[in-house]
Amino acid sequence: MLERYGHGGDLWTAAEAFGKPRERFVDFSSNMNPLGPPEAVGRILAEQWQEVVHYPDPAVRELTGKLAAKHGVPVECVLVGNGAAELIDLAVRVRRPRVTGLVRPSFAEYEEAVEKIGGRIVDIPLDEANDFALRLADVQEAAGRCDLLFLGHPNNPTGRLLPDDVVQALADGQIPAIVDEAFLDFCPREEELTLARAAAQNPHLTVIRSMTKFYSIPGLRLGYVVAHPQQIREMKRLQVPWSVNALSQWIGSAVLEERKFARRTLAWVKEEKEHLRAGLQTLGLTVYESDVNFVLFSLRPLGLDVRALQAAMGRRGILIRDASLFPGLDETYCRVAVKLREQNEALLDGLRQSIAELLKTRKRVTAGEEAAAARRAKGLQSGGGAVPDSASLKLAPTFMLQGTASDVGKSLLTAALCRILLQDGLRVAPFKSQNMSLNSYVTPDGKEIGRAQGMQADACRIPATTDMNPILLKPKKDMVSQVVVHGKPYRDLDARTYREKYLPEAEAVVKEALARLRQAYDAVVIEGAGSPAEVNLKDRDIVNMRLAGWADAPVLLVADIDRGGVFASLVGTLDILSPEERGRVKGFIINKFRGDVTLLTPGIEWLEKRTGKPVLGVIPYLPQLGLEDEDSASLDRKLAEGELGRSDTTLSEDMLDIAVIRLPRLSNFTDIDPLEYERDVRLRFVDTAETFGSPDAVIVPGSKNTVDDLLYLRACGLDRKLLDFAKSGGWVTGICAGYQMLGEKLLDPNAVESDQPVLDGLGLFPTQTEFAAEKRTVRAAGTTQLYADPGQTFEIQGYEIHMGVTSFLRPVDHPFELSHPGTGSAESGSSPDGAVCADGRLWGTYVHGILHNDDFRRAWLNRIRAAKGLVPLPAELRFQERREAAFDRLAAHVRENLDMERLYEMIGWNKGREGFQ
Repeated sequence: MLERYGHGGDLWTAAEAFGKPRERFVDFSSNMNPLGPPEAVGRILAEQWQEVVHYPDPAVRELTGKLAAKHGVPVECVLVGNGAAELIDLAVRVRRPRVTGLVRPSFAEYEEAVEKIGGRIVDIPLDEANDFALRLADVQEAAGRCDLLFLGHPNNPTGRLLPDDVVQALADGQIPAIVDEAFLDFCPREEELTLARAAAQNPHLTVIRSMTKFYSIPGLRLGYVVAHPQQIREMKRLQVPWSVNALSQWIGSAVLEERKFARRTLAWVKEEKEHLRAGLQTLGLTVYESDVNFVLFSLRPLGLDVRALQAAMGRRGILIRDASLFPGLDETYCRVAVKLREQNEALLDGLRQSIAELLKTRKRVTAGEEAAAARRAKGLQSGGGAVPDSASLKLAPTFMLQGTASDVGKSLLTAALCRILLQDGLRVAPFKSQNMSLNSYVTPDGKEIGRAQGMQADACRIPATTDMNPILLKPKKDMVSQVVVHGKPYRDLDARTYREKYLPEAEAVVKEALARLRQAYDAVVIEGAGSPAEVNLKDRDIVNMRLAGWADAPVLLVADIDRGGVFASLVGTLDILSPEERGRVKGFIINKFRGDVTLLTPGIEWLEKRTGKPVLGVIPYLPQLGLEDEDSASLDRKLAEGELGRSDTTLSEDMLDIAVIRLPRLSNFTDIDPLEYERDVRLRFVDTAETFGSPDAVIVPGSKNTVDDLLYLRACGLDRKLLDFAKSGGWVTGICAGYQMLGEKLLDPNAVESDQPVLDGLGLFPTQTEFAAEKRTVRAAGTTQLYADPGQTFEIQGYEIHMGVTSFLRPVDHPFELSHPGTGSAESGSSPDGAVCADGRLWGTYVHGILHNDDFRRAWLNRIRAAKGLVPLPAELRFQERREAAFDRLAAHVRENLDMERLYEMIGWNKGREGFQ
């Protein structure tokens, strides 16, 4: 996606995407005046460059005075800023609305500014049938529900001015509003239409203006706001000193005198806009009215998608704006700037060629799909993908497990089928396009994917790669997740922004990752997410039925009978699907059955008759398997059902009582999995001071938000329990975020995790942690002598995932010496990790998986046993060996209860002939 950073005009991303130098592109994606910059800009750069040795005027006096004179307002009513973006942010921070009304569609930065202060958005939808004109009645209705309205005058991306009656209502001062006039300079009636003079007199009205578009100087970042003096004072108080550099001040003052340039611009816009609109209409597009220097159009009459058109145009060296990224517009909308006649003709010619190319491709794909359908109707197995000539691409066949709900067992069934196919001689890989989980896995090259896909790769006995899970969502707080793309953090996005802005880009990421796997392996087992029956999500689905279509994957629908209503959930899901989607579902799997399967036979017969689709298997519940859980939802279920960490288990005198703090944002909870299988350990989770009890040891685990979970410990009193326990000689271990919490200070000056720049930790270690914007994800291997006998050293391995850098306020012993294979020369040597107190009762580390190291884990447990006067036990549990055996146990269990012959038929695999049909 060219709008990777939320705007058009990104020539750097275009150069990366299309392999052309930046200067080879004609940019219609940003709405700059093609007549600019004015001559004054070149003159100032040539004559005044040596003056940059001086600080700029901190009060921007000359430019402020000229802007005040332009609008006929006092200088106290004008504030110049580093582009409109800074002023949007400042204006919202000063007004601090609880509820803001935004038209749909409109410029995304309005919404982002409101979200930064924790405000809520109310939509004011624009009607396409009304040519996206805003109605006064809608404005008045929204004003009754909102503290503030944020309006474009004109609107971006529609190019429509506010109607005269709306302008008058705003000027009257009864409607609290911020009005963005960034493009109003391109209107001949600018002085008549601007609300600047009204804003100077009215504390309820703020007007934001940009100088970068009209004068074509976006690289300088220059804008200004006109508002009541009281508002201007508040904005100045929040503004960064010297926000406007000297060059911007000089050039801004000079271009305001370029009246001949302004007249030429207005004459050019009027003529060229209508010429361009007419040309677009001849291409069969729906073209909308515009009052300024850009035009919105829709590809709907042609049945095309703007992302495909953007890519086709980019290959021709022409950049257009994907307007579907503006909330309220779908994937058919595009926006282009008006440029000079020669450039506009090149745009129209490029659109003509690109549209013809896309229509031809669509016709070819349709013909290929019809041919494939005909082959299937004759009972032939194509064994390829959903694109033409799939055989020549050598794409491996796929099949997909989708569920009637989350946590129905898809992840473990995928792992089982991966191991079965491996046992049957296939090179197989797992795939899940998008995963939401706090339980992550670090690949050998130091990237982060969902834990389930890492586990499934282990079942295939292959190294995990980010292609197996290209998009990972890690929840940070309500409705906000960190988006990890191909193993690296992309951005923190709320659910709406992710769905409306990122999912269109994600589609290409997913398709490319899956194609690479299908070229590298014999078969790919795809896991869906949630349920395909979530009708509110289907139009931009990248995880279920649309993905199955891209992969030409037969689908098995999985239901959890333990939840109850298994037949209703299967039939209901199927009924919600479209006919084409229902056709992809080739059968059902009923999972987690307990009891006599023959009692289920009448229901199965009814289901198969009702749907015409077979039940391929009823999988009995398999307890104590010992493979990782996907996320905290499955952890909560296990705790609720008593499968894990039972606090009511009888604690014999020979057992250790180990408590794990159940943090609200607990992550990588698989760190404690091996303890569940140590015969002398009773493992339990505690989330309140009342359930803390009298443990022998306490583990403070990882967290996706260290600050919030530390505040949670304080709120529920667990911090005092922990401190009292440590002071009385208790054994305390902190892993990753838990290790950070045990230090003296948490520093977050850049608001990476929270809005608290400094927070006191629990103070058990002389450490402080500063949160960094860049996440560290590496594999780790090394040694430790902690709890080892004299002359003995334990080998350890694990992985790190954290965004904090820990430093030491006083000298401290480090329990681990680590190296980080695969990270390059910068970390080729070893380095110390963690902290430990003198008697070894308190220790912390950044290494996830530290307790998976069998000899070290047993030595730690034996030291706790010795403190209780208990005899040591031998290191009997070999967790990795047990895990490998668990894969085979799971595979045998599923193979016994699933019709594998029918599944192999679905993907065209003839096991006897060891090949695909």
